[in-house]
Parts: sequence; structure tokens; C-alpha cells
Amino acid sequence: MNIVITHPELNLEKTLLSADVAAAATSSTVENTKGFSTNYYTVFGKPGEELTEIVLLSSVTAPTTLGHTTAPLFAHSARTQISHIKYNQARIYTATTETGTYTLLTTVDLTMDQNETVYNDTTGASSTWYKIKYYNETTAALSSFSSAVQGTGYTEDSLFSMTETVLEEFGDTESKELSKDEVRVKLRAGVRKIIAEVFKTYPDYFKTYTTITPNGTGLDPLPDRFLGLLRADISPSTTSSTNASKTKYFDESKELPNTTYNSAEPKITIRGSNLVTKPTLSASGMIFIWYWAYPEVMTDDSDEHGLAYGARDILTDFALYKIWTSVDKDTGVGTRAYSYRQLYEVGLENFVEFVSQSRQQINSKTMDVAFGSDLYTF
Repeated sequence: MNIVITHPELNLEKTLLSADVAAAATSSTVENTKGFSTNYYTVFGKPGEELTEIVLLSSVTAPTTLGHTTAPLFAHSARTQISHIKYNQARIYTATTETGTYTLLTTVDLTMDQNETVYNDTTGASSTWYKIKYYNETTAALSSFSSAVQGTGYTEDSLFSMTETVLEEFGDTESKELSKDEVRVKLRAGVRKIIAEVFKTYPDYFKTYTTITPNGTGLDPLPDRFLGLLRADISPSTTSSTNASKTKYFDESKELPNTTYNSAEPKITIRGSNLVTKPTLSASGMIFIWYWAYPEVMTDDSDEHGLAYGARDILTDFALYKIWTSVDKDTGVGTRAYSYRQLYEVGLENFVEFVSQSRQQINSKTMDVAFGSDLYTF
């Protein structure tokens, strides 16, 4: 089972060698040492290129000298890129289920002369789940866990798979001209575009439900990715939906400071990123809320776009349209940017039409949900 480990992002601190460095050299001269630290690492060269390697820093002498505890294995010429990196290894953890307990399988060195580090788990199976932590073997610093990935690999709707597709279509599978970060920025922008179009036609596509446990202040944080409120019911002193009362939305600016509120007729409003409830609920109560929500932002390789099936092709076409526009600075007829834009726009139109029509047809055959406890039975 091959485990593909995406390398950590290189820190913003970058510089260039101002003189050649021989293999096994214990120091190097750079243009500027600002941002580099002792007991952290530096990458000599650009990730994915031959001879690129990680070197441990033993000293930093401003403004131009870096000392090496672990000398470079290869010679590097002047003007070679030097980048700060916090970790030099990755720790691989496994579990039998996605939400199970993850135990350390092994620790591997990051191979910066490749675009990713690959480890072959000979004992792994398609049912095995994996997580990664980056590791600094000098300071013992660990990153947080990556998202979980099953041994079957990334889904076609995952950020990893879509990024690879865009790079392949662009003709840069090794990501030498186009960084994966650039691709991912375009893919995330594409998700926002699709959301905006679908929401205009069929906003109920983004409808979801949750409960909020009040903190007793009358000011409770709204759910993550909150877009708009549909309905909120309140149970003032229990967690049971049977005792919940339907709320009314009110304008705070039209209420007097000494207004008395009735728990049988609660009121709500939104203040910033918080839900205001009147009267103030005790911490033993419960808020039942229907709302519109954006899909989660894709950050980890295994994260999916969160849209209906078929959105993947639209997202990759959108990314390629934007990439070729920035490369060629031309979107006229016959250009690659124009071709991908046409594919994106036609695909988006068909996608929105399919989502809105199919959902409306399904909804027309369903019964309205009753009030009270039935509303929260799933």
C-alpha cells in the first residue's frame, strides 16, 4: 500500500545562496538570514527538482551566514533557492476505522527532491485508515493530524484528485511551472461560484439542521459555515424538542432595554456571528435550528467539494480556464482559456438546472413535516 505524503508548505522566509556551497560544507553564505532559526531546517533547491535536500541549521549569523549541523550531501551553486521549513520528517499513523484510535506505524524522512514523499506499507490493506503528522526530529515538534484517508486512496471528488487532474490537463504533472497551491486557490474559487449560482436558483439545496446548546448568556455562536437562518425553535429548560416553542425574529433596535420577554413566545435575532435569544436561556435548554450553510472549505488532500455529483468536472474546467487566462493573458476565441471557459459555463448551466429541477421534483412528492417533536425525528 503506497502512502503518498504531501510536503508541508515552505515558510515565507526564502533567500538565495550568494556563493557556491560544496558537499559536506558546514556553512553557507546567503543574501539574507532573516526568518531562519537554529534547530530548524532549510531546503536547498526547489521541491521536486534533482539534488534538492533538507539541511539542519546549527547557527544563524546575521546577516548572511547559515551554519549546518547536518551538512548538505550535494554541492549547490550560487543563486540556488533556500527556504525555511519547520519539519523534516513525517509520522504515519493507522487505525482500523476512520474515527478509531490511531497508532504510530513509522517515521519517514521527507524527500524534497520529489513532489511528494511515498511510503510503501507492506502490511496495509484497502480497509486501513491513515493519518499523517509532520515531525521535527531535533525539537520533537509535531503538527496536528492530517485528515484521515482510507487505503483505497483519495476519492475522485477530493482536493488531491482534482488538483492532480488540473496539473495533468495543464501538462505539468510534476508541478514545476504551476504550484499545487495555485491550483487549489482556483478550485476553492470554483466552489464559491457554483454555490452562488445554485443558491440563486434553489437555495434549499444548502439547507441543514443542528442544535445549539445555550451558554446561558443569551448570545450563542452560530454554526460554522452559517449562511442564513431558516427557522429556530427553543426549549427553555430541557433538551427535548417536544417542549420547544417556535421563535419570532425581532429587530433589536426597536426593543426597549427593559422589555419583558415570555419563554412561551421566545424571540431571536442575529448579532454578528451570534444568535441572540430572548428571554435568556439557561445552559440546560436547547436551540433547534434550520439554516443555510456553505460546504466546508477544502484544505486537506482528502477534503471533498461538498457539492452534488458532477461538480468535479466543472471545478477542474473553471480552474484551467483561470490558469490559462493568467498564463496567456488572453481569453479570445480559439485560446485555451476560451475553450475551458466554454466548458465551464455550459457545465455550470447544466449542473444548476439538474440540481434545481431534480430537487423540486423530489420535493413535490413529499409531505410537509409536522411541527413539534416530529420535526426533529431523523
